[in-house]
Amino acid sequence: MLIEFTVKNYASFRERTTLSAETGNRLRKLKETNTFSSKNPSLLKSLLLFGPNGSGKSQLIQALQTMEGIVTRPTQAVTDKLNYYPFLFDEKSKIEDTYFEVKLELKNKIYDYSFSYNRESITSEALTLISGNKEKEIFSRNGNDIQVSNKLLEDSIPKLRDNSLFLYLAQSENDADCIAIYKWFADDLLFIHDNLAMFSQEKFLSQLENKGLRKEIVSFLNFIDFDIYGIRLKDEPYHLLKRIYIVHKIYDHDKMIGLKEIKLANESTGLQQILQIVLSIVFAQNEGNDKTIVMDDFSKAFHIELASALVKIFNSKESLNQFIVTTHNVQLMDNDLRIDQIYLIDKDFHGISNLKSVFDFEDARNIGRHDISFAKRYLQGKFGAMPVINIDGLCSILSK
Repeated sequence: MLIEFTVKNYASFRERTTLSAETGNRLRKLKETNTFSSKNPSLLKSLLLFGPNGSGKSQLIQALQTMEGIVTRPTQAVTDKLNYYPFLFDEKSKIEDTYFEVKLELKNKIYDYSFSYNRESITSEALTLISGNKEKEIFSRNGNDIQVSNKLLEDSIPKLRDNSLFLYLAQSENDADCIAIYKWFADDLLFIHDNLAMFSQEKFLSQLENKGLRKEIVSFLNFIDFDIYGIRLKDEPYHLLKRIYIVHKIYDHDKMIGLKEIKLANESTGLQQILQIVLSIVFAQNEGNDKTIVMDDFSKAFHIELASALVKIFNSKESLNQFIVTTHNVQLMDNDLRIDQIYLIDKDFHGISNLKSVFDFEDARNIGRHDISFAKRYLQGKFGAMPVINIDGLCSILSK
């Protein structure tokens, strides 16, 4: 699982910025439900990111997804360019390297993996195994200087290109530590999109091939007030993958007279998104849990009651996976969340995004009452990350 993700010089994140899923010190609220307290370190089951439009919420998710893409979809030739999106609003940053780092808990081991790069090449890279206060460097790379911890990795060095990761090369040569990191990006980090991209992936479609799992998913949807009868997959001409259909009941007054199939692509955005969430959860359970599921613009197509119910599911005792979501729905701040689960993103007048947790505010940590509304305090401007809107200015434009 993700302990923390760090980014520097990517899109609006000019400065080094860290999103941490580690629980706050001496914070005991909702420990039994909202945290994986048995893990070392103790981790949060969900992180919710709030902030105004254009603050950088989506770009933080895109940063993690860009890192995942560079790890799992390597360059094929020395002339291939890397996905490089530096901060563009100052002359220095737009030519500097982008930096990504993840700290992971994988089967009771803690790893730290990082790399920096520009459009042409990987400029640094490192993988470290952390055990208590001890650190074992698996490999490190600084330009053309590569230090490794074993003969297998040493034999891989001559095959490395400037624009490819040593991690990818090492996992293809069967190094166990590098395989563990690669598998987290490839199998355990799941992104839910606002399109139907998830349903073009065989690993998710294969879940829907199982009739028992389809029935379980339909029951889940029925429990959250989506009145559907079933899900069917069909082979269609000129399509490599099967198409998904949602089956609805047809009524004549109060009598059911038949069934109607509708392509998932023609269903509501809300149903499309909730099906992706449910499918991710089912997939994670069937694959051994411990997944990190990431969704941008969570709840934009959901009623507040549904969004609230989903967050409670994310934080339930039964949940064995980790969720990271961005949202504009401020009401979710008061949905049985710990203050270390609430993150705020704001952008300053230089166009630089800043990330902070409500846990970082001392007055929020000192609140003893459980009936305090963090949504109300946020809307009062206590935590910043609020849009600045000039109503009079807008009206004056309309009056011209």
